[in-house]
Amino acid sequence: MLSLLSSKAIKKPDQGRSSNSLNGSDAETLAATSLVKACLGEIRWGSREEDGSKIDLLLSYSHPWLKGERVILLVQVKSGSTYGETTGKGFKLKTSALAAAKRTSHSICIIWIDRDTSKEYWAYIHPNTLYSPREYGEQHKVNPATLYDLTRCATHPSNRNIGGRGVIIRQRSGNFRDRRKTVNDGYRNQKTAISPVMGTIEFTRYGWRHMFRSNRSAKYKQSSIEVIPYLPNILKHHPSAHAITDIKTWEAHDYIYRSSEHLLKFSEAQFKENSAQPQKAEVIIKLMEEIRYPKNWRTEAMLSQKISRRVVLKSAYCKRENS
Repeated sequence: MLSLLSSKAIKKPDQGRSSNSLNGSDAETLAATSLVKACLGEIRWGSREEDGSKIDLLLSYSHPWLKGERVILLVQVKSGSTYGETTGKGFKLKTSALAAAKRTSHSICIIWIDRDTSKEYWAYIHPNTLYSPREYGEQHKVNPATLYDLTRCATHPSNRNIGGRGVIIRQRSGNFRDRRKTVNDGYRNQKTAISPVMGTIEFTRYGWRHMFRSNRSAKYKQSSIEVIPYLPNILKHHPSAHAITDIKTWEAHDYIYRSSEHLLKFSEAQFKENSAQPQKAEVIIKLMEEIRYPKNWRTEAMLSQKISRRVVLKSAYCKRENS
């Protein structure tokens, strides 16, 4: 008996809508459902006027570390080899996608979907993003960790709190052993600091042991002793530069784990030695971020309760302009 769904019976999408139109619509639907689930948010399709400005979706979700605030993102969905291609661990966004998305007045999030695998990847395009193909790593797959990544990208610095501007690190006198004990007491009592791009950062024994391990040079240990008391004031600033220097992903039981090392540079700080005039200094801070979420997050009924994240200090020190 001939199946009604045999290949000879399937009609091609030539009645009213082209295959490109259908693929685009399907891609938008897939992107919308995945973003809602991954970011625990809400989605709205672009209006007629917004669609004319190449805004396919508007994503809104609760800010993960600022209570009572929301993040609102403009989203453009692309699919197929014209706009991107998968690489070893991530994807490449092609110039045609950048040209279609880039705006002079606002940023936009691109979701690119591989039609062959249905995998979704994201890229955040700023007005100053260059017109050239860009490669992105595995952290750009859409999943529950995307919530925190997009929030970092969408965080805008205030006019004052940028790069440690106004923070003067003063050299303290006294025996190193005594200073270390005093600073350690303050470190343990402080416990946390709040960063606009990373949220709550914990001060733990992990960071202290890393900064004062036996094989670290005395110069850097002394620098850490000088910087640590100022960390709460520095970390509330938007960094001058921010990079992810290492990232690892693994599975255990029913969960996926992602561990990332973040390098934050604050280039507007100053260092004051005794009675001398303050000189320019760059504070360098390393943080470890770990995110855990269920393997089957797309179908998990209690997803928000099963996502966890932690950020801890790894190290902090400063480079003086003339040192």
